[in-house]
Amino acid sequence: MYPIPLSILIILLGLVIGSFLNVCIYRIPLNRSIVRGRSRCPACRNVIPWYLNIPVFSYIVLRGRCRACGEPISLRYPLVEILNALLTYGAFLRYGFSTAAILAALFFSALIVVSFIDLAHQIIPNGLVICILILGALNAFNQTSVFGESWTVYVIGILAASLPLYLLGLLLPESLGGGDVKLMASAGLFLGWKLILLALLLGDFIALIYVFVLIIQRKFSRKTPIPFGPFLSAGMVFSLLFGDYLIGLYLRLILSS
Repeated sequence: MYPIPLSILIILLGLVIGSFLNVCIYRIPLNRSIVRGRSRCPACRNVIPWYLNIPVFSYIVLRGRCRACGEPISLRYPLVEILNALLTYGAFLRYGFSTAAILAALFFSALIVVSFIDLAHQIIPNGLVICILILGALNAFNQTSVFGESWTVYVIGILAASLPLYLLGLLLPESLGGGDVKLMASAGLFLGWKLILLALLLGDFIALIYVFVLIIQRKFSRKTPIPFGPFLSAGMVFSLLFGDYLIGLYLRLILSS
């Protein structure tokens, strides 16, 4: 654990970055610039002043409504900010003050954007896939790699999960999109083959739980759209934070049996 002032600083940084992620989630599907133009209310198009655009705090002060028109502000905005703050703090807890922690935090931020865009639009933009691919290259092709594995582990990771998904997509083209395959390929370069396979297993498990809940609630049919990106992203988060422990635990159980 970090001292309280330092922990607060990391969390505040995560909240600020989370506010920018909300801009990305809203603008990328609309093919709008994420760096130019002031933030506006989606309903009335009034410019949002900076003092009403403070992460989480402004949402609470405004009671979840636009000051100008009174329209509800989506709960997604504070949720994204809080989620990014928690994952940023988790990255620094897991890897300490290091390049690995910075790359992990950026990776988590990219996955948040991927997940919320996929939930809303059932797409995974190529630009986000490229961002993750760049993060993977920064890790894999360092002299020793940020996460301590050989570069071959990461290169194999490109195909370790994406190739099975691609083959599955050929058999079930309506249930799996090409964006999921590209996401797993780029993330495989970042995580390496062991962690990306674990992420795929965890993502599948979480998706099955979600489908099971829908079936119980009688809200599932063969035509129900299931965005896979959020489940794969959740698997990647758990894999990066706890994967080494889970793999080690599995190996100990196998060897002791």
